[in-house]
Order: sequence, then structure tokens, then C-alpha cells
Amino acid sequence: MDDIISDLKARGMLDSFSDEEKVRELLKTPQTIYCGFDPSARSMQLGNFIMITVLRRLQDAGHRIIALVGGATGMIGDPSGKAAERTFLGEANVLENAKCLKAQLSRYLDFSDPNRGVLLDNYDWWSQTNVIEYLRDYGKQIQVNYMLAKDLVKKRLEVGISYTEFSYMVLQAGDFYRIRQKYGCTMQIGGGDQWGNLTTALDFVKRKEGPECPCQVFSVKLITDANGKKFGKSEKGALYLDPSMTSPFDIYQYFINVADADVARYLRIFDPHPIAEIDAIAAKHMEDPGQRLGQKELAYAVTARVHGREVADRCVAMTQALFSGDFATLSTDDALELARSMEAAHVSGSIGLLEALVTTGLASSKTEARRFVTGNAVRVNGTKVSDPNLVLDAQGALGGRVIFLHRGKKNTGAIILD
Repeated sequence: MDDIISDLKARGMLDSFSDEEKVRELLKTPQTIYCGFDPSARSMQLGNFIMITVLRRLQDAGHRIIALVGGATGMIGDPSGKAAERTFLGEANVLENAKCLKAQLSRYLDFSDPNRGVLLDNYDWWSQTNVIEYLRDYGKQIQVNYMLAKDLVKKRLEVGISYTEFSYMVLQAGDFYRIRQKYGCTMQIGGGDQWGNLTTALDFVKRKEGPECPCQVFSVKLITDANGKKFGKSEKGALYLDPSMTSPFDIYQYFINVADADVARYLRIFDPHPIAEIDAIAAKHMEDPGQRLGQKELAYAVTARVHGREVADRCVAMTQALFSGDFATLSTDDALELARSMEAAHVSGSIGLLEALVTTGLASSKTEARRFVTGNAVRVNGTKVSDPNLVLDAQGALGGRVIFLHRGKKNTGAIILD
């Protein structure tokens, strides 16, 4: 149990500690540890999955974890990492988002036994707290000059910060104290950008309980790629855990395409195998990076953890079909998902081959398209075609709906028949 910090450190996941020695000492025996999740959208992103991964590892190490969805704080707005004031979400919107996040968290963390895990929503208590109680029991314990000294507030003072967002850390401090009182929680964790909120909450709890309070906090590094780009951002934007917002195939492709310099680091974060096994995979990958062994292991590991092995297997099949041109084994649903990931053109009824090549960007004009076709450089659903007058319709489409076009070895497009 006391090896969990060493393991997380070896995986390059930990950032700051209130007191590392005391954190390690606490974790030698079962503790109750909580982490908050912001319902600013109806799905969490890949970045949130890092925190879920840490919670799961703590849970598997024998600790009780508490996942707190911020139904109340989500209506206020955390100023951490924000250059300007947030736009308020409506109450109904926030509560619906919170409901969705609870369902997601329940997929990845075990809440079946309250001695192993508890799922909470801070709306349940803050909605019942009146303003006098808030000011007397919470605001009184935190000095304004202490809050002004926090980096997250300092940065925002340059452009302005409302009292609402300024008071966010008071609410987070109150959360820690309430969870401490009811569940015996001794530790809070969060992302590196939450350090100011984490330490404020810790100071609040210690003020309330006195110098003998055992509570501690630690933070998890914010992950970037080798170029310093924020992790989990694709060309299409944020990568969500909800498959209706980001397809599993897009997540698989994100990791298949990561740089060689990021492979070992991401494997240590997401792959549950022991460090020695991960290092062996990374070493074998670097013997021949062109085979992309590390990316394949990584993409499969993440997709399987987020969406399950069956879905990950389908993503492997879709990727193989894309590169081989053999689409015959794909189901209609998989063919549609693959086509949508390629931003397929939508067509009603039928379309001529030359027009299809231009529509999908595989040719700049029908004249060029004709030259590609007569030069045997074009395949339709994996089969070479040479007739420039060919009409593409439901009869030759996968599942009656999807048509994949290849020009040469690497240029691919897709048509979806509506």
C-alpha cells in the first residue's frame, strides 16, 4: 500500500505535495481520499481521465476514494487556469451535466461498496446553506490577504475577477471540511492547476481542527506532449469520453499518431502494466519506431480502458481496413464511424466517380480526377477502378451507405449516402 506514491512518481504523474513524507506515512494504512470533477460539460475529457486513473490506482491499492461532482461549484466557475471570467451555465444545464458525469465516473470507479468508493455532489449541501451560515462558518476562516497571495488570483487580478470566482476556493475548502467531517477524509488530490485551491482547502481544515489534523493534499501533473501542446487536444478539439461526442476511433487514432517521444511517457500514465513491462515495450518500440509498436500498445490500452476491449478491437480492425483497403469485414456501424472520422462527404442517392474524387478533395478538378482514374491510381472500397464514368450508389456501398475512396497509397476519402 505504501508503494503507491513511488509507483505514481515512477510513472511521472505527481507534481506537488503539502508534505510528501506525511502523505507517504498516511498511505501506509487505508485512507479516504477525494477528488473533485467540474461539470462544465456533459462529458469529461481525456485530461480528466488522468485523475480517474489515479483514483482507480489508489482504490486498487486499498484506499477508499470519493469522487465529488461539483454541481454547486460548477455554477460559480473556477478561476484556475482561466484568463477571463467564465460564462455562467444555467442551473438546469449544470445539474444535467453533473448527472452525466456521475454516470461516467460510475463506469471507471467502484462505488458498489461505500467502504471502497463514494460518489457525491456538492450541490446537495451548498444548495441548503444560507448566506449567513456561509459567511460565518466558512468566510470567517479564510483571510482575504491569504487568498490574494494565491497565484490563481494574482494572475486574474490583472484583468479583473468577480467576487463570485474569487470565492470559489472558499467553497472548495468547505467541501474538504464537510467530507472530512462525514467520511473521515484525510486527503484531497487534484490537477496541478488546482494547487492554490488544494492548499487553501487544507489550511481551512487545519484551522477548523487544530494542529493535530492529519490531512494532506497532493497534485497530479498537467500533461503536455513533447511540443508543449496540451494533452487531449486534437485537430477537431477536445477529446471527450462520451462516444457520442468523440468517437472511440478518434481516441484510438489520437494515440496511434502520438510522437515517438511521448510513447513511453503516456504508456506509464495509462497502461496498468508494471513499469518494467512498460519500459520493455518502449525499448522494443525504439528498436524500430516505424512499426509503431508503442503507439499500437498505447492506443489499444487507452481505448480499452475508456470504452472496453470489444470497442478497442473494433478500432484496430477499422485502422487495419483503412491502411489495407480491405473494408469487407467491417460492419455498417464501423464503416460509418470510420467514414465520419474522415469527415466524409454526404451525398443523396448517387454520385459520379469523378465528382466524388473532387468532392472528397482527392482531386482538384474533374480533369485531374479522370487522369487519376485512367492511370489506375484510384480504388473504391479497396478495388481498383478504371472507368471514369462509374456511378457510385447504394448497390456498391458498404451496408448500402458507405464508400471509401483511395488515391495512391496514402490519400483517402469517404462518401456517406443519405
